[in-house]
Amino acid sequence: MPQKNTMKLTKAISQKCLTLRLKANDMRNLCALLLFLSVQSGVANGGWIVKTRYYNLYENPLNARVETTYFSKGFMRTDNGDLVTIFNIEKGDITYYNTSNRTYWQGSPEQFNSEIRADFERMIEGNLLRAEEDKRDAMRRMYDETLNSYFPNPSEFELIPRNFSISKVGDGEKVLGHSTQTYKVFEDGQLLETIWISPALTIANEFDFVALSKFLNNLTKGAYANSFESTAQYFDLIGKGYPVKVEIVRTDGYTYISDIIDAKKTTLSTDFFAIPNGFSSASLAQVGVWNGL
Repeated sequence: MPQKNTMKLTKAISQKCLTLRLKANDMRNLCALLLFLSVQSGVANGGWIVKTRYYNLYENPLNARVETTYFSKGFMRTDNGDLVTIFNIEKGDITYYNTSNRTYWQGSPEQFNSEIRADFERMIEGNLLRAEEDKRDAMRRMYDETLNSYFPNPSEFELIPRNFSISKVGDGEKVLGHSTQTYKVFEDGQLLETIWISPALTIANEFDFVALSKFLNNLTKGAYANSFESTAQYFDLIGKGYPVKVEIVRTDGYTYISDIIDAKKTTLSTDFFAIPNGFSSASLAQVGVWNGL
């Protein structure tokens, strides 16, 4: 129930109590109802606040991009500048809102993919109209191939088996004062990433990372299912603690790093994962989720 309606109902019941001089038992029942309503307007759950910086091996970490992520039962929220992203894992929807222009977009993973694909298709048609006529067929085939790779039909998506293995290295560096265990992840014998796990950060106790993986698979049309982060090996790893540092070796020759600069346990209400009052519905491009056309 919205907070404004709860306040109106609270005031109305209070006035009614004074007018009718209700009996003690009735008053106790109303007090219990008011308590229930006040709790339901923003249920509090245990959660975590985690600040992570992202950079490559050749960058100064002081110039890194920093994101703040909030984990709570059934919800994950990420703040990146003006853009806030919220995953409602239990309901299966996504919310984006922009604190600068006070706009928001909310919908399912299917709606997200449909809107972005429609924008790409409009861009393609515009490019084809401007292209020389004898080159249009070849360009259309190229565009269609690109579109279908980014937005595959789930029934046609082929999950290519990947052979991952994990090797425990031993004690690693301290991160945020927490001791860590280091693991190396290999794909077909090639080093893929190195992960530092802190047993002290039991975030997986408050948040279902398996459900998040299924949600992301739905969002990416199954492509996420091909990653190490969707394997039982990964879920077993984060069951031991939270990854406080990750180094990923990419095919472009760069090593990309993410490390935790702050992490603390907290209490988060469901209202924290809602769209603020006064925000207007807009397209993904208008909200700033992507650059648009």
